Amino acid sequence: MAGLLLAAGVGPALPAQQPGTEPKTTGWVCGLVVDETFSFVAEAQISLLPRVEPGAPEPAPVAQLAADPHGAFCIRDLAPGLYQLRVARPPWPIQPPRTVEARAGLLNRLTPIELELEPGEPRISFHESFDGMSPTEARGVMERLLERGDATAIQELARRLLPKRGPRLDLSRLVLGLDTKPLVLELIRQLDTAYLPPLKTARYLFVIGELADARTRDLAMNLFLARLRDSRRLPPSPYGAGNSGQAEFVSDLAIGALARSAGKDFGWKYGQPPLQNQKAIQAANVWWQNELDRRQR
Repeated sequence: MAGLLLAAGVGPALPAQQPGTEPKTTGWVCGLVVDETFSFVAEAQISLLPRVEPGAPEPAPVAQLAADPHGAFCIRDLAPGLYQLRVARPPWPIQPPRTVEARAGLLNRLTPIELELEPGEPRISFHESFDGMSPTEARGVMERLLERGDATAIQELARRLLPKRGPRLDLSRLVLGLDTKPLVLELIRQLDTAYLPPLKTARYLFVIGELADARTRDLAMNLFLARLRDSRRLPPSPYGAGNSGQAEFVSDLAIGALARSAGKDFGWKYGQPPLQNQKAIQAANVWWQNELDRRQR
């Protein structure tokens, strides 16, 4: 969502001037702060700074304020020009700044500013994601893109699976009766060849664990075994996702996916980093090697 966050078309004019007064020479910038589920984020801290050339000293903010209980804010009487808008609200990490524009006599109503637990690419808006769709809508999108089957369609499916409500997703009705092999292979490819932050990695591991079958099992198992040593922690959820409240690691999702295939979790200590699970990691690798050896007999 880089670039200008301007509403479609020209913004509405500010309240009409009284007869005989000078034309309005300043503008307003107004917006709404939401989270990844498109719920309002109250008291988000808003800072507006003049935009400067790269390498120049950072200027002082021209405005600082907090969003209201409904996530709304409005900055008035701004000199025309381009600004950097920054939004902060724990527990979300620092978000990328947004470039916005103030125009004389106009109100620039921004598209909603969506706080993300893992800002940056790859990304998906809530309403485009499977997390943000109704089951019927999500099923239709899944069917349509799998039927197309080209690389662009499968990559779009992967993008729509990016997490907005934690790493897990109910896939039962979403994929019933569909051939998801191309999607599983694409998710494995992305995890093997590209860096993904912890939560996005965990979501893809979960989905692969749910969808892998005999055709993709070997690739999936090798991926899960490798990710048992992924010690990155998932960011804490502001939405109350998860029942235990304990920390989760990428490795927890890897062992969960592996356990669904193996039928056991090898004594894994959930909520503990891989360093505390060395025996379980060794046991899982021995089990898989035994499975491969059994095939050769």
